[in-house]
Amino acid sequence: MSSPQTAPKAIDSDQTQRRAGAESARRVLQIMLCYNGQNHTYSARELAQKVNIPLPSVHRYVALLRETGILIDRGSGKYSLSPRMIPLAQAARSAETIIDVADPIMRKLSSETGETVILVRLVNDMATCTHRIESPQRLRISYEPGQLVPLIGGASSKILLGTMPFEARRAHLTHHLKLAGKSLDKLEQLERDIQHAIENGWASSASELDDGIWAVAAAVKHGKEVVASLSIPSPISRATPEVRKRLLTQVRLAAADISIAISELH
Repeated sequence: MSSPQTAPKAIDSDQTQRRAGAESARRVLQIMLCYNGQNHTYSARELAQKVNIPLPSVHRYVALLRETGILIDRGSGKYSLSPRMIPLAQAARSAETIIDVADPIMRKLSSETGETVILVRLVNDMATCTHRIESPQRLRISYEPGQLVPLIGGASSKILLGTMPFEARRAHLTHHLKLAGKSLDKLEQLERDIQHAIENGWASSASELDDGIWAVAAAVKHGKEVVASLSIPSPISRATPEVRKRLLTQVRLAAADISIAISELH
């Protein structure tokens, strides 16, 4: 007669295998999401450092991605996405009608301000740059197209965090602040900033996400729903009080124009 413990052990084993499989899939996706227009070639060691995964595991995942034709070997131990990924990028862009609507307005805003302009959306509780218009002098900032950024600081994060219910927002901030090794003392100030963003439709930040960068962001809406954040980052060295006031006005007007254009589509 079989032991009563046999079935539960089998179930536990299946659950463990499913969890391990899900974690492996998650890590493979993390590696794929490292690639973007500016960072298109990596070594296995660079990928391991970027996603905080042991190097032997990265070698296994890279081998799998090469086998399936997703990564190709560029020589000297470097890998990039293969042309097989181009249709996926095109499909993602086609689905983002907001980009088509926002692009001419963002280009006009960048031309008028001389600054980089960024459109950021909420994807799986992470901030994602879906479109970016570069200024003549390119800024090195966290928001690269397609890059997932934790919502723990920055003007756009405050706009997007305001779309979450309070408890979910609190849990998200606590988790990601701990992961980033940051003090939870920031929670109360962040919450005040988020409430300001909810009430006024805009937010600003200084050296919160990137050192030496001041940014202002305004909510882009479809009806009453916030669907994105439009942001202008600028070096603090040239963001004088007068410049900040002007950029705030300009980004709010541009966000309002995008919101109207979105509403006209639906």
